[in-house]
Amino acid sequence: MSTKTLKSHPRKTAKKSAKRTAKKKTPIVQRKKSSTPSPSSKKYNLVKKIQKRNGEIVPFDIEKIKTAAYKAMLAVAEGGEEEAWVIADRVYSDLVKITKTYKNFIPTVEGIQDEVEKELILGNYVHTAKSYILYRQGRAKIRSQLIVPEDVKKKIKQSRKYFKNPYQEFIFYQFYSRWVPELNRRETWVETVERFMDYMKERLGKKLSESEYGEIKEGILKQNVCPSMRLLWSAGKACRATNVSAYNCAYIAPTSWKDLSDIMYVSMCGCGCGFSVEPENVEQFPQIQRQTGEKAKTIVVEDSKEGWCSAFVDACKAWSSGKDVDIDYSKVRPVGSRLVTMGGRASGPAPLDELMKFTKRKMLAKQDRRLSTLDMHDIICQIGLIVVAGGVRRSALISLSALDDADLRDAKKGAFWQTEGQRSMANNSAVYNNRPRASEFLEEWTALVSSGAGERGIFNRGGMKSQLPERRLEKMKGQKQPGMNPCGEIYLRSRQFCNLTNVVIRPRDTEESLKKKIKLATILGTYQASLTDFKHLSKDWVKNCKEEALLGVGLTGYYDNKIVRNDKVLSNLRKESIKVNKKYAKRFGINESTAITCVKPNGNSGQLLGVGSGMHPWYAPYYIRRVRINVTDSLLKLAQEQGVPIKPEIGYSTSNATTMVLEFPVAAPRGAILKDDISALDFLNEWKRLKENYTEHNPSATVFVGDNEWLGVSNFVYKNWDIIGGLSFLPRNEHVYQLAPYEEITKEEYEKRVRELGELDFSKLIQYEHEDNTKGSKELACVGGLCELDDLEVIKTQKKK
Repeated sequence: MSTKTLKSHPRKTAKKSAKRTAKKKTPIVQRKKSSTPSPSSKKYNLVKKIQKRNGEIVPFDIEKIKTAAYKAMLAVAEGGEEEAWVIADRVYSDLVKITKTYKNFIPTVEGIQDEVEKELILGNYVHTAKSYILYRQGRAKIRSQLIVPEDVKKKIKQSRKYFKNPYQEFIFYQFYSRWVPELNRRETWVETVERFMDYMKERLGKKLSESEYGEIKEGILKQNVCPSMRLLWSAGKACRATNVSAYNCAYIAPTSWKDLSDIMYVSMCGCGCGFSVEPENVEQFPQIQRQTGEKAKTIVVEDSKEGWCSAFVDACKAWSSGKDVDIDYSKVRPVGSRLVTMGGRASGPAPLDELMKFTKRKMLAKQDRRLSTLDMHDIICQIGLIVVAGGVRRSALISLSALDDADLRDAKKGAFWQTEGQRSMANNSAVYNNRPRASEFLEEWTALVSSGAGERGIFNRGGMKSQLPERRLEKMKGQKQPGMNPCGEIYLRSRQFCNLTNVVIRPRDTEESLKKKIKLATILGTYQASLTDFKHLSKDWVKNCKEEALLGVGLTGYYDNKIVRNDKVLSNLRKESIKVNKKYAKRFGINESTAITCVKPNGNSGQLLGVGSGMHPWYAPYYIRRVRINVTDSLLKLAQEQGVPIKPEIGYSTSNATTMVLEFPVAAPRGAILKDDISALDFLNEWKRLKENYTEHNPSATVFVGDNEWLGVSNFVYKNWDIIGGLSFLPRNEHVYQLAPYEEITKEEYEKRVRELGELDFSKLIQYEHEDNTKGSKELACVGGLCELDDLEVIKTQKKK
């Protein structure tokens, strides 16, 4: 459940403020003492938490508000301790009003100080208010003038040369930079790559030469190739704890409560997960027994991923057997506590408690029956909310359902988010085990077009026979209900991971330079496939990953260079990747991969690398790229100081917004293909080129379809049915929405914004951030086929309003 954080709560109308001020012609110091509250005579327990400037959540203490007001009064000899209590009490009353409006409101230090200022002014404490304001300004100035050590400046500058613009550098610090406790700051790009390489050497030792390690390090540093972005973030302590944190994507067809806990564990490690809710597997869950009134042994939740998952399984077993059970969360660390291994901050027990209550309601509604496919879908979507307890825009799951499952087809009809908000967590696709009849296809296609959101999508399980390489078909014999990862580029067995790497295509690349890049990307993928220490999960996960040792060597920046858009070049790159994997799998002591090449959507990683995302064209020659960020994020304070254009989220003001929108100017490479340069069918023909000549998995992409293109696109899909996989379809939307993630601008406007912005000095981040408030542990690796489509979420939000 998301946490609402407001900076301050302005009075509803200026009229009320004026009225209240007029009544207080003399200071409230003259009021009777009997009206003065005290800690012993009044309980202040409706506001429980407060957020510090560094993001830490701590217990609310009204005594501190009183003390601050009292010190300000003493400084100017205007009022005493009793008057300070009146001010504190009024501030508290304002906070309570907000709490009643916003269920999960947590006040900030800055917001409370704003309230103190307001109450001092309304109380006619003119001198005290002025003193308090000047004190706050002085403290803010001191914080902003903290000296940045020279070595930090040097390291930040050393890393800056690897980024083409401030936007790319910002994306790195927002999503991929880890907190280094010993240095009390976030790591630089160079330090991130060094940590990755240190862990790689720890795992492989002398299986690679020093020159090979050096070549790989240089390739990552210069952003010629990209490893698994999850492993780039987790390499070291987090990955030692569980290799699950190294992987991008997974799939499972759950048949037991333990499988649901595996989905939870995989998601909590930051891995995207596909799942099936087809009747074949859902019906293997036990029937829900009628409640007997008997209570099972109290479940004490241990403070770990494993503890949460085990507690959930135990609770499900109790409820399904007809028993009730109490759940003790006393060992779970409170919200805002630091997560030492994974980094970032704890969500507290609330998301797990919400999941428990949600699942219990579903089960008790089905006593003497089995959970339906939609029930199972909803429970797994609710599990997804465990990971993104601080709020998330996009899906981390994909749900595969039977073609004739009307409940799943209609799961997102109408304003579903108002009553079934958890369903936003998953993209939904229908399973086609055979080529559909024309009437079947048109019925589902019409529903997809009508949804405006590309759902349900297409999972062509029957087509796998003609799509997979022969060496993999042999290994897949006897596998029940294979599926795919959330982005759709990887076909997977149930209980299987795939790791992803990328070749970063630049405008000046030649076929020879691309071969060198694909060699490095394949070595990285082969190394990543050797990481199979999966704690907590069922043994099948290890068995499946070791048997197939899947890779996902992708291409990103496809439309940045015309050389790669050639059948022979693509075929040669695929052959080179297979040859390299064969050589290094033997050296690393693992099986050769049964499938290697793919194209993934490349959401944030494409933004980080400064290329077109996956096989998608660029948005425009020049455009504004907007980034949404929480008001408490230290990076927002840095951006404010350094002149990044910032606006409050749509429908809010700067005084009450919890999300702010930053604007960065971006230019596409000269000669790059733009989204308006190609039709939907042109794009699909390039997708087909990749499918037939490069990928052993899928090219995952989103096709934007104009109003007059849907018929032609449907004909293409049906005609090429045997090779269809990894595609999402969305309407090409020409409407301009407020603060959309992308907005085309002129060359002159771009150059003006670049001049005004200049370089951002990220070394000054240490002035605002003194503890770990990074978000990388919650940045999900595989977030559905709409990776590139933040626009859709903005559009949805504005339509809701």
